[in-house]
Amino acid sequence: MKLQHYSPATIKEYTRELNKFFDFIESESLTFDDLQLIDIEDYVFSKEVNERTKNRTLSSIKSFFNYLTSRGICSKNPAKGVKSIKLRRKNPVFLHEEEYQLLMQTISEQASGFVGLRDRVIVSLLLGTGMRVSEITSMQLGCENKDRTGRYSLEVMRKGQEMDYVYINQKISLLFDQYLHERKRVQADTDFIFLTYRKKPLDRTAVYRMVKKYLEMTGLEKKKMGPHVLRHTFATALMNKDVSLYKIKELMNHKNLSTTQNYLHVMENDLKDVVEKIDF
Repeated sequence: MKLQHYSPATIKEYTRELNKFFDFIESESLTFDDLQLIDIEDYVFSKEVNERTKNRTLSSIKSFFNYLTSRGICSKNPAKGVKSIKLRRKNPVFLHEEEYQLLMQTISEQASGFVGLRDRVIVSLLLGTGMRVSEITSMQLGCENKDRTGRYSLEVMRKGQEMDYVYINQKISLLFDQYLHERKRVQADTDFIFLTYRKKPLDRTAVYRMVKKYLEMTGLEKKKMGPHVLRHTFATALMNKDVSLYKIKELMNHKNLSTTQNYLHVMENDLKDVVEKIDF
């Protein structure tokens, strides 16, 4: 997985799933060659977890046995014929325009100092670029580039360990420029752009806590209260502005257009209005 440039987070998840699977094999006194399709089904589908987690468990086991068979360590892949659970598509949780405007107003009123400025920039980037949290926390000084108009582009490591450019609009660029000025004055033993108040690199967990805190302070109640809600908000806002799916796909760094099509839910109200125009 490292050779194929999977993210550290994905490798960590697969490692955790496989370690649990190894515990199961050991408890049942089985070897890899002893395993049958029914053993894999029983293990995966008897787990008291949600369906998405079951599919992830199955995917990790299938990948592991593909590796074993390709290297001649096992003669067959007992997980090959096990079918994953077909998941119902869920509409992404997002903020409406008045909600994300209120969120930014709340942060401006409540946040102060270097950390407050940092929080405003991070939330602005999540809302204004659709970046993933891991992409934001991994940015280091030197990845930024400012053009003649003052707008920034950022060279970041995106999902799949691929370098790509993220473009920031004029308004967020001004805020980011202000933060960079303050960040470069901080004497820290790291080049990461976003720091904790102790001058250490900011991690994903801290960003999750920070976003949830401000959403709660704003008084918003959503099914989910993390940074991914802001990423969904970015895509939904673009969809409402009639930006093409292909452009949204590139900005969101989606591998497949089918992932971007999940945001078509914002068209629902428009479709309701369209059918009213039919007069029989």
